[in-house]
Amino acid sequence: MKPHYLEAFCSCLIIGLGQIIKGEGEKGLVLLLLFYFALPAAAYLALILNGYLFLYTMAFAVIFGIILWLYNIWDALVRA
Repeated sequence: MKPHYLEAFCSCLIIGLGQIIKGEGEKGLVLLLLFYFALPAAAYLALILNGYLFLYTMAFAVIFGIILWLYNIWDALVRA
């Protein structure tokens, strides 16, 4: 199993793009939608509901977003 450097680089730029290039389109689309739509929507909903909840949700979204981005790069690099 060889590393997929091009796919990992593409995943650095746009989350899920490396998986889509490798032929794992469904996984790439889920990662893309989760990062670019679900996390901001959750933060926006928390802002509407309660201001204090927004701070916790924003912290969770940032931490989860970084973890998701790093997983995305690792998955594009080493998974066959």
